[in-house]
Amino acid sequence: MALSLHRVVAGARTRLARVRVRLTVVATALLAVGLAIAAGVMLLVLHQSLLSTADGVTRARASEIADALRTTPVASLDAGVLAPTTSIDLIQVVDADGRVLVATPGDRDVPLAAPGAAGSTRTLDDARIAGDDDTKYRATARAVSTPGGVVTVIVAAAEGPIDRVLLIVAAIVAAVFPLILVMIAVATYVLSGRTLAPVERIRARVAAITGSGLDQRVPVPTTRDEIADLAETMNAMLDRLDAAHRRHVQFVGDASHELRSPLVTLLGLLDLAASRGDGVDQATVAQVLLPEARRLHDLIDDLLLLARSDESATPLPMSDVDLDDVVDADVRRLRDDTPVTVTAEVHAIRVRGDREALTRALRNLTDNAVRHARTSVRITMSQNYADGVATIDVDDDGPGIPAHDRGRVIERFTRLDEARSRGDAGGSGLGLAIVTEIARAHGGSLTIDDSPLGGTRARLTIPVDGIEDAQSTATSR
Repeated sequence: MALSLHRVVAGARTRLARVRVRLTVVATALLAVGLAIAAGVMLLVLHQSLLSTADGVTRARASEIADALRTTPVASLDAGVLAPTTSIDLIQVVDADGRVLVATPGDRDVPLAAPGAAGSTRTLDDARIAGDDDTKYRATARAVSTPGGVVTVIVAAAEGPIDRVLLIVAAIVAAVFPLILVMIAVATYVLSGRTLAPVERIRARVAAITGSGLDQRVPVPTTRDEIADLAETMNAMLDRLDAAHRRHVQFVGDASHELRSPLVTLLGLLDLAASRGDGVDQATVAQVLLPEARRLHDLIDDLLLLARSDESATPLPMSDVDLDDVVDADVRRLRDDTPVTVTAEVHAIRVRGDREALTRALRNLTDNAVRHARTSVRITMSQNYADGVATIDVDDDGPGIPAHDRGRVIERFTRLDEARSRGDAGGSGLGLAIVTEIARAHGGSLTIDDSPLGGTRARLTIPVDGIEDAQSTATSR
């Protein structure tokens, strides 16, 4: 028995936890409170209206009798003036001593109210005749001076009919309002179910989506409401997850392929040396093993950097960096290590960033330019004071990059010349992707365009924070 009761309570809690049920309960409760307040206000207004009507009728008759008594003795009053109507139940004329001089037919010897001062008008509520506690009256008592002295005219309407009207209206309200509540509760439950049906379809579709089915999308209702916005937002999230999943799969495949190449070379030479029983000669070490090992080392470093940038788990250590020193050092390195002509235009610009990361980004750009240049590479620094950014342009006179490939070339493991890059120890296809990630980490960007030299221009843009010597002149180096 206790277990069954526990299950019933648990089931009730589960049902109440559903949005549809909660909406119905809240809407019905609010409507019940509103209807109760409306019923109370309506009955109060109706009661006051009935009382006001009774006061108007009794006041008019009291004024009529008082005007007649100013010129006519009480005994000479017209009997029609003292006759009751559907709205008036009692009329009395009381002298200053409290004696009833004339009244409506019946046992009316006891005055309904005490006499008043001449000229006064009173409204009496719940007035009763002594000895008759069953009947209550709403009355107007008006005192007037007559040739025979001051008399008080009392005109009253029984409150019983007023109370009966209130009781009838209250009974109608008590019978009708619960029916309204039931209909509203049912309508709310049905309409909320229809409104939330798209949410259930979205939930069912999301529950069915697995890691291998990220190409599925949730249905978007045509209602153009918040639920439609939710569905569109979830589809946008699924688009991002699908794209990230595809990039991850491609990244793993490309990384495996890139790592395989130097490993195959190293293992092949080592297996050959082991099978022959000879050591590896110095020339093979210098010309094959070391370059492949360095390529493997650099590739692993690049992969780790990109993995950290994807996770956004390692923020860059920011400090003031003299960008012109970074450019100047890289220019000297290129002139010492490369046969192409390297020219540079350097400005004194300070930025806020990671010196090591900026150095690596610039080196990737310049190494890429040197690999593809025919005879010359030019590095140009500039500063946009309006936008607050520093720009480094790296130009070469190589074959250039077609316009339709410029967006693709900054993607990971992208090579436009597979035969040439595959044999180049520096051409893993990650260089420009790393530059892009470093630029984003600094709030900047990397763009690829045509170069005035005839080849490619790679433009690295970095926001400037705290410019010193802003008006310094350029130096050609």
